[in-house]
Amino acid sequence: MPEENFVKYGGIKFTNNVSPSKINEYVRKLPENERQSLFQVVRKLDGEGLISLDSELTTIDDETIDWQD
Repeated sequence: MPEENFVKYGGIKFTNNVSPSKINEYVRKLPENERQSLFQVVRKLDGEGLISLDSELTTIDDETIDWQD
């Protein structure tokens, strides 16, 4: 089963569909103006099928910092 992750500053749950290195490579190739917004990057990754967004929304607070990367 894929590992679930959370966008730290958005509270959006997602699952990687490819390795983190492939995601990083994709993001590095984006034009700078398309990397300025975390929201835009996440939407692009989802649109390309590199990640799958979950409709569940959470807030991240101090009690969860220990398990965040």
